[in-house]
Amino acid sequence: MKGIQELISHIDRSRDVVIQAHDFPDHDAVASAYALSSLLEINGVSSILCYGGEIQSNSLSEAIKLLQIPIAASSAVEIRKNAQIVVVDGFLGNSNIAGLPGEVLGVIDHHSPPSDPDCKYWDIREHYGSCSTILYEYYKISKNELSRSVATALLMGLMMDTGFMTRGVSPVDLEAFSVLFKLADWQSGARLLKNSLSLNDLAVFREAINSCIVADDFCFVPIQKECTPEVMALVADFFLGLREVHFVVVLEPERDEYRLSVRSEDLFRPCDVIIRRALDGVGAGGGHVHMGGGSIPRDLFPGEEGLRKRFLVAMGKE
Repeated sequence: MKGIQELISHIDRSRDVVIQAHDFPDHDAVASAYALSSLLEINGVSSILCYGGEIQSNSLSEAIKLLQIPIAASSAVEIRKNAQIVVVDGFLGNSNIAGLPGEVLGVIDHHSPPSDPDCKYWDIREHYGSCSTILYEYYKISKNELSRSVATALLMGLMMDTGFMTRGVSPVDLEAFSVLFKLADWQSGARLLKNSLSLNDLAVFREAINSCIVADDFCFVPIQKECTPEVMALVADFFLGLREVHFVVVLEPERDEYRLSVRSEDLFRPCDVIIRRALDGVGAGGGHVHMGGGSIPRDLFPGEEGLRKRFLVAMGKE
């Protein structure tokens, strides 16, 4: 099994190491970047943590402050042209990975990529519920001690990406939860995760309920109100909680593009596969079996009904 020592064997210590989380990161991406940086530091390798876009999750912003995670937007970080970049919780070529100066040295992820990454080191474990679980195993294999701060971040990342251990959970995710729970400040972590909504977000849910279109067990939810990716994900989870619904697409417009949050509880309709089929020629996206996302440039947007029909065709329903 791959681990931190194999990654370090590819690192040129005379050049900067940059750990890049995906754009507009979530708890899992930031936790994985933080854990990897801390593990590299234990092994004598310094690194810079960054992400593209901005952090749009209030609970994640509070977690970064609470745990003192040294991560910043890539626009605020000086990155040299010969930097070595390790991408976590994302894959090369995806629309949510900002291009940075330097060489992409490695990729650590749990999403299914279109093809194997073209870099020196990659570790992709599609059957894991979170990228945080992969980093937990890096610590376990290396026999390095997890700090309380890193354990808390990883536990929050694991919980969020698995929908509080209800989505895409593998045996190793359960093992990670058991170990991390004992090491982490779960009381603080749980408070942050549970209080991720505000009263202002209720209007988004109201609009979503009024605008949803259901065909068989497929729910298409176009919303116009501006909201964060975190709220979009919660809207998708809400509709998937309805017993008549097994596949959900939430659509929300941004300035230059349309964003999608997708959920599935049907193993025969994995999110990553359906998203790529539906967005072929107009956008990009991915994920794994139970959850995923994507984006469509405004000039290629086929319209709400056109997009809904694309998903129906992708699922073989039309």
